[in-house]
Amino acid sequence: MTEKELLELAENSGFSAKIIPTADVVIDYGFRRFCEDNLCGRYGANYSCPPDCGTPQQVHRRLLSKNSAMVLQKICEVGSIQDKEAVLSAKNTLNYGVLNLAQQIRDNGVDVIPLGYSGCPLCNPCKRSLNQPCAHPDKKISCLSAYCVDVAKLADRCKMEFCWAQDKLYLFGMVLFDK
Repeated sequence: MTEKELLELAENSGFSAKIIPTADVVIDYGFRRFCEDNLCGRYGANYSCPPDCGTPQQVHRRLLSKNSAMVLQKICEVGSIQDKEAVLSAKNTLNYGVLNLAQQIRDNGVDVIPLGYSGCPLCNPCKRSLNQPCAHPDKKISCLSAYCVDVAKLADRCKMEFCWAQDKLYLFGMVLFDK
């Protein structure tokens, strides 16, 4: 697929998007602490999250195993960031959008690694909590934090808006691939 075709797919999926080399994705291993704090409740409970997704070094190598990153942004209006249901709905909209886009790209013969916000939502609960193997090992989506991505610096590099607001979520995802 051409870069233009990939960007059109992203736009048609409701994303703002930019393609950059994976070497330009800013990684900070210290971000893994956000996963270890377990505020989302998925640490050790979701195959796409730490510790199951790998060490910071392992996920960094996985990120660099692809040479291109399509950075995706979706700005979601929420009444308040304190509205947990609205925030969860926005995160799910982002993740399912990234997963859908990743599948469209796969359908065109491109191998991809999708990354989103929070852990993989494909199984609820995740098969890990049931001591069963992952039901979707080739489709699961990991969080940008699990991959230690500095989203603020990523947004800056891509000239995308990023801020913390009371009524909007600036959500990011990525699809990693080889050109």
